[in-house]
Amino acid sequence: MTTTDDFDPLYAAAHPAPLTEVTLYSAPLIIPVTGPVILDGAIAVSGSRVVHVGTRRWVLDTLKQDMAANARIDEHHWHGVITPGLINAHTHLQYTNMAEVGRGTYQSFRDWELGFNPVYERLCEEGDWKASAEEGARMMVEAGTTAAADIVTDPEAAGALASQGMHGVAYWEVMDWRNDEWRKVGVRELVRHLGRMRAEDLPSVGISPHAPYTLETAPFVDLPDIARQLDMRLHIHLAETPMEAGAHGAEGTLSTYSAASWRDEDWTSYQQLKDAGQGASAIQFLDQLGSLGPDVHIAHGVWADAEDRRILRQRGVGVALCPRSNRITVTGRDAPIREYLEEGNLLAVGTDSLSSSPSLDVLDDVAMLYDLAREQGYAGDDLSHRLIRMMTLGGAQELGMHVGAGRIGQINAGAMADLAFFDVPVYVATPRGIEDTLEELVRHGAGTNRATVISGRVVYNDSAF
Repeated sequence: MTTTDDFDPLYAAAHPAPLTEVTLYSAPLIIPVTGPVILDGAIAVSGSRVVHVGTRRWVLDTLKQDMAANARIDEHHWHGVITPGLINAHTHLQYTNMAEVGRGTYQSFRDWELGFNPVYERLCEEGDWKASAEEGARMMVEAGTTAAADIVTDPEAAGALASQGMHGVAYWEVMDWRNDEWRKVGVRELVRHLGRMRAEDLPSVGISPHAPYTLETAPFVDLPDIARQLDMRLHIHLAETPMEAGAHGAEGTLSTYSAASWRDEDWTSYQQLKDAGQGASAIQFLDQLGSLGPDVHIAHGVWADAEDRRILRQRGVGVALCPRSNRITVTGRDAPIREYLEEGNLLAVGTDSLSSSPSLDVLDDVAMLYDLAREQGYAGDDLSHRLIRMMTLGGAQELGMHVGAGRIGQINAGAMADLAFFDVPVYVATPRGIEDTLEELVRHGAGTNRATVISGRVVYNDSAF
């Protein structure tokens, strides 16, 4: 038996103290993601967490049993749709002030790189990555995004998510290392930067080995080991460019067998393997190095063939799809969204940065994913539901934040109170009307967020309440 002098978390979880102050957010339609949509619903929030979610009538009745005497309920009614806060599963917030690059027109991925590099070098001299990154975080919050996978190239930009009280992971980007230099200098530099980031008040820190065309083999072997010892997650640009694609016509062959001619060689780099005439994809190559796993998610996955997609599923690796960025950077094709959906890969949505995308609103990419999936032949009537999951719970899962006390991307009792309020027409009188409302959100919801709540705190309010 517990006493007033002893705190027992098990007892506290089963016998919570009476609530003294609750904020109630009600709406004609609530999308919890981990449960069915709720009509005439309400979300009760106390402190940083959700207390109850359900129909408004049920939540109010249940709160009567939970509230202390003279406790207060402060209700805010919203006329549109409430969802969990959106999750941007791939972005570079420090490049927010590089929008001039994103507005350009390019003939190839290399052409885009040549447009990117001089602008990046000029802004490095000006040295204002902190302000640029924080401005990007503010833009995301205004669009209803409450968490992100943010890749950091310069230390000044590391605090962008924290500046807005957002959740997510700030991934330190590792790129442009050859094997000998990596072992002599690179590891030491990595430790220095990670130590600096961990000393700051950041939501979480991870490591981003950039891509197979900017790193040789040794970093791809060492970085997963380092990250796992430090309990950090990993995020890789992978299968983004044509050079990372496997040989055409071999999609039906398991790499278990097709890799026999190259897997036992000590390759200096993926480029060396390609120069030797081997047909392995970048995903297959990194898989042989042990660089993949359920603590990894990749960005783009544009050139992933059937065997690549199987590897990603089997290793538990999620994909952050960034369709608008793929068009601007000229990756050469759109991601195989229909196949990803039909085969059951873990998916999320990313905007990439303003250096390769017109906005940081996840719903702009969701709308494009809807159209691409239909164009590619996806005929399922669940497409809107799956896209909603991708921009919420799917992103949380790729960040490793979908379970536990700090879980996000969902609305249920005990979850973090991260909410977005969308000003879209709501039709709930019929089942078809509900489906039309969900489709309206995914196809035309960009730019309609009017309020954002993070950890129970209203951080953006455009006259919603």
